[in-house]
Amino acid sequence: MIDTSVIEQLKYDVGDSMAIELLNVFVDESKKLVAQMLASTKPEEIELYAHSLKSSGYSFGATRLAQTCQLIEQQVKVNGLDTEVTTLLKLADAQSKKTFEYMNELIQNH
Repeated sequence: MIDTSVIEQLKYDVGDSMAIELLNVFVDESKKLVAQMLASTKPEEIELYAHSLKSSGYSFGATRLAQTCQLIEQQVKVNGLDTEVTTLLKLADAQSKKTFEYMNELIQNH
């Protein structure tokens, strides 16, 4: 679910306290993006939200969520808002909850 080596590299690069601050921002902003993506009925908006989540997910080690968002981005571009995209959106929702819960634990246990 989470590639902890990415988080460890972030801590090494910017220091523990800045890494925790950045993780907080990632979680807060990603929660908003997930909510917007799930609420949208416009394929172009879903594609944009998925793209943003994919990029930030990979940057912060949320690899499963990022991979799912990459699939959403690709599928919605080709097929619009079909049943496969709807299924992927549900998966992204479930993954995001687990991802954010795990990251919040990391932040609190810092």
